[in-house]
Amino acid sequence: MPELVVSNLEKSFGGVSVLQDVNFTVKDGEFFTLLGPSGCGKSTTLSCIAGLDNPDSGRIEVGDRVFFDHTSSVALPPEQRNLGLVFQSYALWPHMTIADNLAMPLKLRKIPKSEQRRLIDDALTKVDIAHLRDRYPHQLSGGQQQRVALARGIVYAPEVLLLDEPLSNLDARMRDSARTWLKMLQQEVGVTTVYVTHDQVEAMSLSDRIAVFMNGRLQQVGTPTEIYRTPATPEVAGFIGRCNLVSGKVEEETHDGYHLRVRLKDTDQELRVKRTPNISPGQHVTIGLRSENIELSELGAHDDGTVNVLHATVTQRSYTGARYEYLLAADGLSLFAEAASCHDKPTLNAIIRPDDCLVYPAH
Repeated sequence: MPELVVSNLEKSFGGVSVLQDVNFTVKDGEFFTLLGPSGCGKSTTLSCIAGLDNPDSGRIEVGDRVFFDHTSSVALPPEQRNLGLVFQSYALWPHMTIADNLAMPLKLRKIPKSEQRRLIDDALTKVDIAHLRDRYPHQLSGGQQQRVALARGIVYAPEVLLLDEPLSNLDARMRDSARTWLKMLQQEVGVTTVYVTHDQVEAMSLSDRIAVFMNGRLQQVGTPTEIYRTPATPEVAGFIGRCNLVSGKVEEETHDGYHLRVRLKDTDQELRVKRTPNISPGQHVTIGLRSENIELSELGAHDDGTVNVLHATVTQRSYTGARYEYLLAADGLSLFAEAASCHDKPTLNAIIRPDDCLVYPAH
């Protein structure tokens, strides 16, 4: 399978810019996810790749085939791109059997009938619903309909498979199992896949790499580990996982030369943070504190001077089954924290290691 290259993509609707200089490459056989909140441009990007929308400028190519190039006025229609597309709504023809739904794209490609049955049976077997080939869509569950849509997307061996939030109509338990077999299916078929979702768990569990979109701009491309542990911007840090974002001003370097002291905005609190390139004394910064990296202990616990200790009041505690979640108030700061154990005291120490602080220049 060839790789997909998107270069300098721009798109606007009614004078409103929805994509701004989007660039990324999807490697051969990769599961690549476009992740971001509603309205960030991820579905528009997918539509441009599919040919359902034409960009205002830029270039899209798969292997040595150019799908779109504004400079040379190339814009292949969707039917000439050999892409598989699975919609959020599944878009199955209700008056056709499952086998006939899969036969339609094969007929359009003038595949001989003898070959059609083999390809249909092979695709339905891959998604484990070959026994349902003669049923109609209304006779299937949501999860089964989703598998039909996926089978139809791969039945003609597309060069790239495009998936637009295909799991969003399923309940939570079914989504968990669907993620598992979807990843196994993609690995078995080996097709280059572009997946659109706003669900962080889906993106983290399915993807080889993730592209995070915010307000029409591509903020960061990386592996799930890179995106989570080293988010490139405060916006990415705030969207991926639960991350507290606080403002402050760098006061000075510490004596050890490895850390900076930051005075937090509108409070008397101070944090030691790891020294970061391009951050210097006098600069305003945004600090990201992941909720799982805030350790909670009872007041009076030993402070050896190597960590930040904030005295906090517990304003809310919730039990989620796997952990406890806390909303803390600490001298004007509001912080989320989480822990495996229950702390029932009204006041606690919130312990934060300097190296766990994500530091960004303030916008």
